[in-house]
Amino acid sequence: MFNNMTRRDFMKGMLAGGAAACSAGLLTACGSTSAGSTSSSTTSSSTSSGSTSSENTGSDDVIDLTFWYAYTGTIQEYIDAAVERFNTTVGAEKGISVTAEYQGAYTDLHQKLQAAYIAGTAPDVTELEIGVVGEFSNGGMVQSLDSFIEADNYDLSDFYDGLLYNCNINDSYYALPFLRSTSIMYMNATLLAEAGVDAEEIHSWDDVTAACEAVYEATGKYGMTMASYYWFYEAFLLTRGSFPINEEETEITIDTQECRDMIAYFQDLYDRKLLHFYAYSESDKTSADVTNQDAAIWFASTGSLSGYVSVAEEQGFELVCSFIPKETSYGVAVGGCNMAMLSGLSAERQQAVWEFIKFMTTEEETVEANAVTGYLATRKSAQEDENMQALYAAYPQYKVATEQLEYSHGRPNASGYAEWQLDFHDGISEIIINGADLDETLAELEEEGNELLNE
Repeated sequence: MFNNMTRRDFMKGMLAGGAAACSAGLLTACGSTSAGSTSSSTTSSSTSSGSTSSENTGSDDVIDLTFWYAYTGTIQEYIDAAVERFNTTVGAEKGISVTAEYQGAYTDLHQKLQAAYIAGTAPDVTELEIGVVGEFSNGGMVQSLDSFIEADNYDLSDFYDGLLYNCNINDSYYALPFLRSTSIMYMNATLLAEAGVDAEEIHSWDDVTAACEAVYEATGKYGMTMASYYWFYEAFLLTRGSFPINEEETEITIDTQECRDMIAYFQDLYDRKLLHFYAYSESDKTSADVTNQDAAIWFASTGSLSGYVSVAEEQGFELVCSFIPKETSYGVAVGGCNMAMLSGLSAERQQAVWEFIKFMTTEEETVEANAVTGYLATRKSAQEDENMQALYAAYPQYKVATEQLEYSHGRPNASGYAEWQLDFHDGISEIIINGADLDETLAELEEEGNELLNE
């Protein structure tokens, strides 16, 4: 049925077919209209409500909420439509209106949130990259959701366990899973086939090495393209039975043989011109390698999946996705963002935000988000949804990340780690690209990280 359809054609069909479900349940109006002209703004609207405000900015019977989020493209496409669905269903019923406002990348969003909170102009509800939930909760900037969960007898068991780790800080829930992801391995199966390699047979790091060698020998192209990125290294270390921080999150643990072996692996590929390796600041160049079909293997978030499916269709190559390759075992660090409520709101606004968070994390919405963006369907029940089953049948790549959750690990919650992680990937790129001393760099990075953890 879907063999001659593009992903965009398939999505149009899903959106059109959703009308029946909309009339019967939660999605009673499934318009794709933007939630408002402020959705593409890089700063909050002058009429947005601050986190310390206890009065509505709109009419007496409507609570106007402001929601901050990161990134554009398919993410913005999904969020605009989802906010509109809320406003015309639950929001209309309960007297709540939400305006979504784009704030840039995660780092931009987090910096603006901190500044706005101090100034008393913060939004009511926000995305948070999962690694900073601990920092924001410990700083008192976000509200515990425990009382709302208890009052509604809200069932958290439908969320995958691995996705709740970065929602729970010091035995209290400060967020719920929203646009969640893992890194996965992407492969240009057409380019690999030219080199006599079956993409479906690549499972281990040794398999990856052999594939890179075959591609370079047969085509002169890179076997792999990759930018230095802490999130990838967290996954790669998990496949070696290690992680950058100990289980108690009190000590950085990268001055180890496992970390040396991981770096040596990529150093070897780089030195033999099998890997096109970039510093983090040049991450965008990996996308050019993929689009130009100059490399066969790359790593990226599942949140990039819909984009890469479109690239493969446009460029005429077969896209295959797989788990992060195993060394001693499979392993991957979860990623993406959660939804959190800013602290300092009135009781009325808190309840309104809770209604919005519940809506945006429903089974119906996580199915839609998965189809539009490629981010994980966060709820176990979503796997039985007929739209999800149809998507998996048409595009099996979307199922890989969900299956990989069996081997998932939460990201560190410890304050200080989020600052250190940038130096971690910069340090590794200095070793691989510029020949920085391996032992000295790892020792310095570990010492620096431990100082930040203990501040």
